Amino acid sequence: MASTVYLVDVYTAHAASVTASSTILRCLLGAALPLAGPSIFQALGIGWGNSLLGFIAVALIPLPFAFYLYGQRMRETKFFKVQF
Repeated sequence: MASTVYLVDVYTAHAASVTASSTILRCLLGAALPLAGPSIFQALGIGWGNSLLGFIAVALIPLPFAFYLYGQRMRETKFFKVQF
C-alpha cells in the first residue's frame, strides 16, 4: 500500500499507468516466487531456507529510508524520468 501511494504521489500525471504497471509486476512476482519455494527448501532445508528469506527481508530494510533521503535526487535523474 505504501509503495502504491508513493508512486501515485511521485507520478501524479500518470498515476493510473503507474498503478497498473505496479499491480502487474506485483501479480507476476506473486505467481513466480512460490514456484521457487520448494526448490529453495529442498536445497537448503527448512531452517536455512527460512533464514535466507529473513536475510533478504533484513537487507531490504534500508530501502524506504533511502527513498526518503534520496528520492527527489533519484526522480530527477534521467533513468527515472517517465516520458510518454
